[in-house]
Amino acid sequence: MFVPHSEIDLKKMFEELSISSLEELFTHIPETLKLNDGLNVPSTLSELESISHFESVESRNMQNLICFAGGGHYDVYLPHTVKTLTMRPEFMTSYTPYQAEISQGILQILFEYQSLICDLTDMELANASLYDGATSVAEAISVAINKTKRDGVVVSNGFNPNTKEVVNTLVDRSKFNIKYVDLVDYMFPEDYIFSDNDAAFVVSMPHYEGSAQDLTSIVQNAKAAGVITICYVDPSMLGILKTPGSMGFDIVVAEGQSMGSPLSFGGPTVGWFATKKELARLVPGRIIGESRDSNHTKTYVMTLRAREQDIRREKASSNICTNQTLNAVGSTIHLSWLGPQGLYEIGYQAIQKASYMKQQLIEHGFTISNLNNSLREFIVKTSRPSEEVILDMGLKGFLAGIKYSENEILVAVTEKRTKNEIDSYILSLQEVDNA
Repeated sequence: MFVPHSEIDLKKMFEELSISSLEELFTHIPETLKLNDGLNVPSTLSELESISHFESVESRNMQNLICFAGGGHYDVYLPHTVKTLTMRPEFMTSYTPYQAEISQGILQILFEYQSLICDLTDMELANASLYDGATSVAEAISVAINKTKRDGVVVSNGFNPNTKEVVNTLVDRSKFNIKYVDLVDYMFPEDYIFSDNDAAFVVSMPHYEGSAQDLTSIVQNAKAAGVITICYVDPSMLGILKTPGSMGFDIVVAEGQSMGSPLSFGGPTVGWFATKKELARLVPGRIIGESRDSNHTKTYVMTLRAREQDIRREKASSNICTNQTLNAVGSTIHLSWLGPQGLYEIGYQAIQKASYMKQQLIEHGFTISNLNNSLREFIVKTSRPSEEVILDMGLKGFLAGIKYSENEILVAVTEKRTKNEIDSYILSLQEVDNA
């Protein structure tokens, strides 16, 4: 049964938020997107007629665009093995494995998921996943604040804008000072000086712009100042890049969509979270462990849920009481299917194809803003406004990329893209940009 908020509840909420009505909660949404008068659909339509009507409306959308957009979510090849196995009812219907004796299958695959994440990131432990990459970053910052008892957070400005919004929302900026540090030539400054008030240093690898650097010396400087270091890594590049653990990071988080999850219009996805044993008691979510039963048979159990609200009640430092089990299963199957060589191959192919595309763009008169240090994602300058270019490229069958600035597009290349697709994209972009 749904029980609505009472007038007393609403009054308290309004006072806390300094608003006077529920409508004010949605003032940030543009009026053009609101259906103030409901859907413009005749009330006499039958169910079949309604379905036909909305299918007709939906068909006007551009479909099957060749995707050169990235920014954290990527059009990678998702093997049919992954799709088939994750759709099995044993995985689709599994819920929180509180009863270990009837949940050994799902507990084991979550344990394997944690083990794979540790291997890939070169860390000591991982949890059984979080909601998404952005949530993982915010939770990692919470770990750093709780560990150091400091209130400063240093974040690279070369960070996903959407993740920045989540961090700004979830981290109370009236209590904690979030400082965004600009990149220099698309690199985090090597000589940045950390203070003894900084709790966390948060940086992505590669940066949002697609540029990559060895962060080892910066991490050493941060740790010398007692700062907890957090790396937001691109999982599909882990077969190519130096591991975050070998660079000395304390916490590694990731958006795991590219490993086992389809794009699905933006979700659901899965957040990876790995760290060192000394921070185990501060880790959000749950950790699955391996044990032995009374017959000395290998078994799996939910070992730790240290921060969750259903355990610690009002003392909880996290509201996360679940994980993304199905998507974590997808990551496990995908990584197992790829193996070390496969993971290397998808990263290598993406970088090589991006290199070819950058060279061809330059030969056709385009400028790459971060040519020398970008991997599979890079910034292309346009003569026309980037929003117009992206819209017109859609008419030619391409999702051209993401608007980076008024005259720059962030373009991503994955192992799925072919030479013909890249060549066609460049010719189309030339036509659109010169229109």
